[in-house]
Amino acid sequence: MKTATADLSGAYPNTQVAESLFGNFGFVRSFYGLVVTVKVFEDNAIVRELLQESGEIRVLVIDGGGSMRCASTGSRMV
Repeated sequence: MKTATADLSGAYPNTQVAESLFGNFGFVRSFYGLVVTVKVFEDNAIVRELLQESGEIRVLVIDGGGSMRCASTGSRMV
């Protein structure tokens, strides 16, 4: 099922859309799941804990507080 962002915004006026900073998510054109959000700032301990849990049908959204000095996740986290 494809749903355009504009259609969602029209159907749900209070919906917010996050501007994507990335263009490629492993060559997967779309994905879905229960959204789990976490806010961190230059300490990814909570992110590490969440990545150890089963992620089936979940999407992890990380708010890194805009830090450009520390990565929120990486290939050595899982």
